[in-house]
Amino acid sequence: MSMNIGVSGINAATNDLNVTANNIANVNTTGFKHSRAEFGDLVGGSCGGSGIGLGVHTQAINQQFQQGSVNTTDNALDFAINGCGFFQVKDSSGTYYTRAGSFHVDKDGFIVNNLDQKLQGTGGDLQFDAGELPVTNITLDDQGNITAKGATGADVTIGPLGLADFPNVQGLKQVSDTEWMETPESGAMNVNNGGVLVAPGTGSLGKVMNGALESSSVDLTAQLVNMIIAQRNFQANAQTITTNNTLAQTIINIR
Repeated sequence: MSMNIGVSGINAATNDLNVTANNIANVNTTGFKHSRAEFGDLVGGSCGGSGIGLGVHTQAINQQFQQGSVNTTDNALDFAINGCGFFQVKDSSGTYYTRAGSFHVDKDGFIVNNLDQKLQGTGGDLQFDAGELPVTNITLDDQGNITAKGATGADVTIGPLGLADFPNVQGLKQVSDTEWMETPESGAMNVNNGGVLVAPGTGSLGKVMNGALESSSVDLTAQLVNMIIAQRNFQANAQTITTNNTLAQTIINIR
């Protein structure tokens, strides 16, 4: 039994190392939220009683949605949310939510991210008229309206930019390192605001800055410390297996 307990500990330590490695790998990924492995005891014994534990198992790998630091950039269509909320982006495969705010204007005037997903405003796709392309001098006001100087020299305004939030962000389904989907566990989007996208600063939603990006929430020092702890846990559990094997060999060799 102790050998199986050691194996469960090795598996748990491996999961912890994998989560930590992924966090470290994404330390420079815009809008990335680090994850944490959580573990539970495998309890032995009869129902209602106590007994020797049977090891450990990974209960969940939860993302931590702490605010990342905001860094200024040279791109006016880089957006950073300061506070709660998510950008909504859409493509032919579905609707997604993200904190990664790196956008640009495509050939048709849509504001899109690097996956060609269209950024959503309170009224749908955010799009400049094709006759005004290319646009310059892009600004974002406190209400989320995006204003630019069109090719004709006129000022053009689109928006406002829309934000979403959920009763339980931990219930969102992760579909990539920086994108999530709504689920029954997350609750409905903006349930207190009619279930539709709303302008930045509405209710508990944060403000949006342009010319800035939210960096990863990874604390590199903390992750390196956690990696050392996970390695020690792996080594300790491997030693229990070695010790168990030595005891078994001793018993077998008794004459």
